[in-house]
Formats: sequence, structure tokens, C-alpha cells
Amino acid sequence: MPGSSAAGFILGGDLANIQEQIGPVEWHERRGSLEDALLGNQAWIGVVSTVGSAVGFGKTIQSLVYKNRVVTLEFGDARTLFRIIVGRGYTGRIGPVLRGGGLLLLKEMFELDFNDMDDEFLLLKDGRYIEGVSFLTDYRASLDHAPDQTIEYISVR
Repeated sequence: MPGSSAAGFILGGDLANIQEQIGPVEWHERRGSLEDALLGNQAWIGVVSTVGSAVGFGKTIQSLVYKNRVVTLEFGDARTLFRIIVGRGYTGRIGPVLRGGGLLLLKEMFELDFNDMDDEFLLLKDGRYIEGVSFLTDYRASLDHAPDQTIEYISVR
């Protein structure tokens, strides 16, 4: 549900409560060795990242990642779930659109706007943005540069 939930998790959920639901989590700092841990994990891994430090912002994000990014849950400073990302291996869909499908299917139903700040596609219907959902592709580029793209991740905020 755009702007509400995905993969059985509801936006606004508390990190501690969700961690109780999912069980043990092995925590890591975002570094080079993290990719190896994500590739082989068969359960949940916790990742602590600092974003925006290059511009003096320095916000801490805590993420729970399931099975090499099948599901990623992102929590902000208040330890509240603000974003759910579903990826490889996830079989849920938003209407007829699923992860692994072609971006051109979305283009048949919506206007697409490429947000180059976050490398994601936003949806517009009748000139208005559809809030709460975006799509990340294999190219992460505008359709002008790569017209045939595959949806790798669906993001719900």
C-alpha cells in the first residue's frame, strides 16, 4: 500500500517492536565488508549508516535488511520506520506492477518523473504525484538515457 505498508510492515512502526517481531539481528556499520554479509545472509542484518555527512547534516539511519535486500526497513533518528524497500525475491505487487517487471508497464498507466537526486522514478496521474511509492531500476537513469529498464526495487514511504 503506497504511503502505508509493504511486506507485512506498517510505516511509523517502532524499531524495538519490529526487532522483537523478527528475532535476532546481527548489527553492522556500513563499510566494505557489509556487502559480503548481505550477500550470504539468511536472516535479518542490521545496518547503521550516516547520511548527509558530506554537507554537514550527519543523520543516522538504522536499517534492517532481510536476505540480501528482499526487504529493507529504514528507521530515522526517532527509531521510527519511514521507508520500506522490497527487492529481489519479493513476490508482492502494486496493482499489476511487480519487482522484476519492465518500467514501460508503468509508463502505460502513469506519467513517470525521474528523480535524479535519489535515482528513482515517481508516478504522476493527471499531473499530480502519487505519494508514498517510487521505483528503482537496473539503470537508475532517465528514460531518455535508457528506455528499457527493469524495476529492481519498490520503495514505500
